[in-house]
Amino acid sequence: MHIRKLCSSKVYLIFFVRCDRIISMKAIIKKSIKSVLALIISASVLISLAACSRGGEKTPSETTETTSNVVRVTFPEGSSVSQIAALLEENGVCSAADFMAAANDPQSLEGFSFEIENPENRAFLLEGYLFPDTYDFYRNENPSSVIKRFLKNSEAKLDSDILARCSEIGYSLDEILTLASIIQEEAGNPAEMGTVSSVLHNRLDSDSFPKLQCDAATFYLRDYVKPYVDEERYEQLKELYNTYNCEGLPAGPITNSGIEAVRAALYPEETDYYFFITDGEGVYHYAETFAEHRENCEKAGL
Repeated sequence: MHIRKLCSSKVYLIFFVRCDRIISMKAIIKKSIKSVLALIISASVLISLAACSRGGEKTPSETTETTSNVVRVTFPEGSSVSQIAALLEENGVCSAADFMAAANDPQSLEGFSFEIENPENRAFLLEGYLFPDTYDFYRNENPSSVIKRFLKNSEAKLDSDILARCSEIGYSLDEILTLASIIQEEAGNPAEMGTVSSVLHNRLDSDSFPKLQCDAATFYLRDYVKPYVDEERYEQLKELYNTYNCEGLPAGPITNSGIEAVRAALYPEETDYYFFITDGEGVYHYAETFAEHRENCEKAGL
């Protein structure tokens, strides 16, 4: 009996010793696995970061290659076709002569909804349709492609609300762009655009004052058209654009207007004015009658 108990005790002791060893080995294995996993995860993170770094940040040479061929150009509101052409050439986009040729090419309008009824009477066919904005171009880009960038933006800006308003007041979009271009040039201060627009609308609706008599159209021909056409063509255009000679609107827009001028053409102030002048300080003086206008001219020293 004693021997059996002793044997039993030894077996019992050995059993617990072995269990203890088993538990210790499991703990070691678990720790090892955790360490290995930690190393694997750390390595994966480092590899991922390295890959992201290579893919997300280009080297200077790569950046130069992808951006040096692109140029960003801002065109101020009221820029004429010839001024836009000069800016494009200055920035290496295309030659001014090639751009002006494209701006006179009826094929440039293919694929767009714009309708110009008297293309043969225009100084530049697309004057008024090249929306002044900031654009990104490729250097040495095809002029036709450059024109399309402008026209796509113009279609987006001259949206359905604007077209609906044109119909509502009985004007075509082309007529509104022509009117807006005069407002753009005559109203140097955007705050005056609505009132200047009212003067022009009142004259267009009047039998007593059928001529707009705006200097801006004359200056447009002299400064931005005459240098690029021959004398015979210039004389023809004077008959079509000089608002002291022709009744109603000139043959087409005299500049490329911003959206404020377009909206002023569509929503004139309600006034009874038929005349306006600006004095040497840029203050606008409006009049309902010619007598009042003469008085304003004297006060302004004109």
